Amino acid sequence: MIAYNHTSLDNLLIQEEVKTALQNDLISKEEVAGIQAKYPVNLYSPNLFIRIGLLLLIAVISLMGYGLFCLMILNSSDKGFGVMTIIYGLLVYGGLEFIIHDKKHFRSGIDDGLMLFSLGFIIAGVNLIADPVSSNLGQSILVFIPAFYFLLRFGNVLMAGIALLSFLSIVFFGFMRLGDVAKYVMPFLLMALSLFIYLSVRKSKKSYRLRHYKPCFTFIEILALIILYVAGNYFVVREVSNSMFDLQLKEGESIPGGWIFWVITALLPLVYILKGLQKRDVILLRTGLILVAAIVFTVRYYHHVAPLEIALSVGGTIMILLAYFITKYLTPPKHGFTHAEPNDPKLKGLLNLESLIVTETFNQATPVEPEKGFDFGGGSAGGAGSTDRW
Repeated sequence: MIAYNHTSLDNLLIQEEVKTALQNDLISKEEVAGIQAKYPVNLYSPNLFIRIGLLLLIAVISLMGYGLFCLMILNSSDKGFGVMTIIYGLLVYGGLEFIIHDKKHFRSGIDDGLMLFSLGFIIAGVNLIADPVSSNLGQSILVFIPAFYFLLRFGNVLMAGIALLSFLSIVFFGFMRLGDVAKYVMPFLLMALSLFIYLSVRKSKKSYRLRHYKPCFTFIEILALIILYVAGNYFVVREVSNSMFDLQLKEGESIPGGWIFWVITALLPLVYILKGLQKRDVILLRTGLILVAAIVFTVRYYHHVAPLEIALSVGGTIMILLAYFITKYLTPPKHGFTHAEPNDPKLKGLLNLESLIVTETFNQATPVEPEKGFDFGGGSAGGAGSTDRW
């Protein structure tokens, strides 16, 4: 399903691990050169700065092209503009497929830009044509369908995030139609769904068939953990309930069952940290450390125990102390988990890589003949050079 050349993507994974092995002094530069020659990557992937420049360039070209396109239908109705906008979005998508298949672009900035503009033009065109899409649920469905397709087709990290958020929006706005039941169940439903997505992605991440979607899975993991916390955060639940469920809470009033969300707000980041240490999961550990700041913000927002400057200082001190104690705990490493920052978190593949290197080294080695010394001749009688003839 993925649009990029599978062989080149596999070779790219091999080359990335080869570079990681070189950075860790596991192989030599000569071995790296040999493996890169054996597994070439026929894809154009410039550095970050060129990628940003190409993205801006394609944005200008796409918008100018759309402007010229609009001049052709200047006197059309909204529906006419909508149809032409959808057609232009499909043309942009055709350009995206051409760039990938013929020009071999891979995360070059051009394919990223064409993907975003194709999505944007299609959504805008449908909105100009169909009035019912103006509902929040309709908008969520409209965004999810093309974003999910682009995720499957191109394995794009940004599309993975858009697809996840739009899917959760579908659940949120669809469940809201149940009325009063949704007011009490919604936070727990979103938390359960985020946890299910997180566990499913962790499992799918190990599948060899889905190896090219691994960056997308990692991003979805992080988002799912954050959404799991946000859905149970007291501040988010109270303010969303006030604005969208019309609870009309006054200042100082708590939501029903507010103590449950206070417990989630205070303890869930700590659970992330502990589970991250226990399972040697860097994503859990770092997400938990970042969300400690959310605890401080939530407590400070409703309980003015100290000025903002002091609260921020206390929050920063807590995060520093947590990082310090975790560093001390992981010095020396515990069960293969260390505080030291690896050059690449995918170091688990280095064992397989070592086997590949050994195989390639022996396969490509040129046999060297031993230096020829004094020839003692034959030896049918078993002696050192003796024969049955003089």
